[in-house]
Amino acid sequence: MKFKFSVLTGLFVVITNIYGQDSLFVPISEFKYADNQRYTFLGGTPRINTEIQLWPTIGMAGTFSALVIALQINQANAWWKDQSGGWRVVEDITYARGLDKFGHMYSGYLLSSLFGDMLMECGFSLEPAVLTGAGMGVAYMTYVEVNDGFAKDWGFSPTDAISNVVGVGYFLAQHYWPFLENFTPRWSYIPPEWTGDRKINKRPITTFIDDYNGTILWMAVNVNRLLPQSIEPYWPDWMMMSVGYGIRNYAVTDATGKDVGVSRRFLIGIDYDWVKIIPPSSFGLFNYLRQFMNYVRFPGPTLEIGDEGVSFGLLYPFAIIVPL
Repeated sequence: MKFKFSVLTGLFVVITNIYGQDSLFVPISEFKYADNQRYTFLGGTPRINTEIQLWPTIGMAGTFSALVIALQINQANAWWKDQSGGWRVVEDITYARGLDKFGHMYSGYLLSSLFGDMLMECGFSLEPAVLTGAGMGVAYMTYVEVNDGFAKDWGFSPTDAISNVVGVGYFLAQHYWPFLENFTPRWSYIPPEWTGDRKINKRPITTFIDDYNGTILWMAVNVNRLLPQSIEPYWPDWMMMSVGYGIRNYAVTDATGKDVGVSRRFLIGIDYDWVKIIPPSSFGLFNYLRQFMNYVRFPGPTLEIGDEGVSFGLLYPFAIIVPL
């Protein structure tokens, strides 16, 4: 009898491992971003088959609503307040020396990624979450552009809409061509007055999103994963390289009221893979935050080549800048 009981117990364990709770989800070893472990919003992996979960969906719906409301309040105060007018189309491809378009690409990419991760937490499997997240990203960004179209000082910008789609498209492309995961869009913002640069004085600043003088858009490269096998062991796996683009003196006037003139800056510097630097945690949301940090570029050794010359900073843009 004991032998029969042991056999039945063993069979139960095997069946549980195959068909039990763990088998509902993509194995941890198969849920990756480049060579990093990837996480859903609360630190897990997506389901193999879509099965919407009530309470996670309610929680994610609340989080989503709070995010959209916060964005709506920010944008309404920054761009749409007292701006009601008729529909018009205004092409502004040269606005902020093109930095604005890179910002739209990044926003479309980031929101699609965030929405997709939230949908996985609700019970969506990987591909439906990616496709639906991309759709939500396009929908929200289009909503913003339509509101701009009815703002008398702005107008609908075709190149803004195209840039949004490019950002969302890159998010989709990474899913279908994983090699692109070696190249991750990043963003950084430091108030320009903190680093000795001029801040906007031609008009009031109502949101940091519109403060282009402190904004830089980057593309981080996973160098370690791209190197030949003979060289790869000598490159720290946490060390990435980023190339960036930013501007200075946007909407800045001198003491006489004359425009200073926008200058460009192109950058290349050492970057960090925070998933490799910060140890994993048993607290799932913390692991997602580690992952999310890889969408932001933190200060580090950087070479700047721009209209104002060439310089290097050890903790750019905070370090002492040494002219070359």
